[in-house]
Amino acid sequence: MPLSGLNEQQYLAATAPKGNNLIIASAGTGKTSTIVGRIAYLLQNNTPPQKILLLTFTNKAAAEMISRLKRYFDSKIIDKIEAGTFHAVSYRWLKQRIPNLTLKQPAELKTLFRSIYEKREFHRLDFGVKEFSATYLYELYSLYQNSSLGSFSEWMENRYEEHKPLLDIYQDIIDEFEETKKEYGFASFNDLLIMTIESIKKEPIEFEEVLVDEYQDTNTLQEALINALKPKSLFCVGDYDQSIYAFNGANIENISTFATRYPNAKVFSLSINYRSTKPILTLANMVISKNERIYP
Repeated sequence: MPLSGLNEQQYLAATAPKGNNLIIASAGTGKTSTIVGRIAYLLQNNTPPQKILLLTFTNKAAAEMISRLKRYFDSKIIDKIEAGTFHAVSYRWLKQRIPNLTLKQPAELKTLFRSIYEKREFHRLDFGVKEFSATYLYELYSLYQNSSLGSFSEWMENRYEEHKPLLDIYQDIIDEFEETKKEYGFASFNDLLIMTIESIKKEPIEFEEVLVDEYQDTNTLQEALINALKPKSLFCVGDYDQSIYAFNGANIENISTFATRYPNAKVFSLSINYRSTKPILTLANMVISKNERIYP
């Protein structure tokens, strides 16, 4: 069984009592094996597979874990586990509730956004500052959705005060963009999470445990989805030193404040490396040795 191949650190994490558990897993320390072991532990202790949610950053990662589990459990059982990226899982849920929902790729939505933007005649007025291009404004709006739960105008004013004279026009473009998407049933990747959060508030989805891979790279919107689910048990795996998605709004505070935000949280560490040679590990440790230490 998956648990039998784990080392002591992995086993302690995988068999932790249900609750709010954070596993600090550096690269090469067997986080995938630990997550697979955790799900096996849940199944062995009578957690219904359909009450387990596995959230990953790539569908490939989810498929790998599901594939490993099928070596030990009947496929019919494992197929009941809800697994995939935040967006893939949200899309499956929403399609059950909004059959005519159409997921649009970023390139298509940028074209729509640009057509709305170009109706505005910025050149007719002097705002004292050059307006953002349609593409850049679209990217800013996407970043805002991932990283903030407040209003777009406030978020923009805090970052680009010199563009304050243009904020009403920017907001008007955003409003028309959202109204047009709603009219045609279009959704962006960010919309999938936003709409799922709104749907869950009206019609809760209950899970016995939610497992999150690469937790250090979750953004504010993804954390909001996790919180909206109100899982009875949470199992997050990540490494404070490996956050690489700040450009997409990743919020390092999600992992750094886990122990204070979640009641009775327990933190486990995996430190035995199975992937890299000693010279690589020595160099890596030198690089991060000056990092602020939140967890051991």
